[in-house]
Amino acid sequence: MKKILILISILSGAIYSASAQYYYNNNAPAPKIGLVLSSGVAVGAASGAYPDGNGIGLRMELPFKRSPVSVVLSAGYTFYLSQGSYSSDYYSNSDYGYSNYYSSVASFIPVEAGIKIYVIHKFFIEGDAGVSFNVNSPSSDYTGQATAFVYSPGAGYSFPLDNNNKSNIDISLIYENRLEPGGGYSQVALRGVWNFNL
Repeated sequence: MKKILILISILSGAIYSASAQYYYNNNAPAPKIGLVLSSGVAVGAASGAYPDGNGIGLRMELPFKRSPVSVVLSAGYTFYLSQGSYSSDYYSNSDYGYSNYYSSVASFIPVEAGIKIYVIHKFFIEGDAGVSFNVNSPSSDYTGQATAFVYSPGAGYSFPLDNNNKSNIDISLIYENRLEPGGGYSQVALRGVWNFNL
C-alpha cells in the first residue's frame, strides 16, 4: 500500500510539473467569469424525499501567476425537487375534471471558494468548500440547519468555443455535500460552466 501511494505521488508530481511547464511556455489561463448550470441525482439521507438535485450560479476563476493553478470563487442557488414533482391525481365528476400536482423544493444558497488545477492541458480537477444558507420557508420542514458546511470536489474538461480562446465551456462531474447532523443534502451532478475571459 505504501509503495502504491509513493507511485501515485510521483506520477501526480510529474504530471503537474509537465502541465506547469506547458502553461509557463504557452498561454496561461486568463481570469474568467462563468455561468453555472448543473443537474444531478441526490444521494444520502435526503435522497428518498428529494431525488433530484439542480443548481445555477456564477463562478470566477483567478489564475495564480503563469501556472495551471487557479483560485475559484462561486455563489449560486441549489435546489432539490421532491418525488411529488412528478406525481399527479385526477378527479372528475359529471361536470368538471381536476388535476392536482404535489411537489416541494428544498432550496439553498452555497457560497464557496476553492482551487482548480489543470492537470493535463484542458483536463482539470477542482475542490470547493464554503457555507450553504438555508432559504426554505419554513426552514424546519426541510432541515434544522440555517447554515451548514458544504464542499464539492470534481473533475472535468475545458472545451474552447472560439479560436482566440476568449470563451469556453467546462464540463465536469462533481459531488456536492451539505453536511448536517444525521446526514444532509448531497448529489452527484454533471456541471456545465460557460466561461468568458475578463
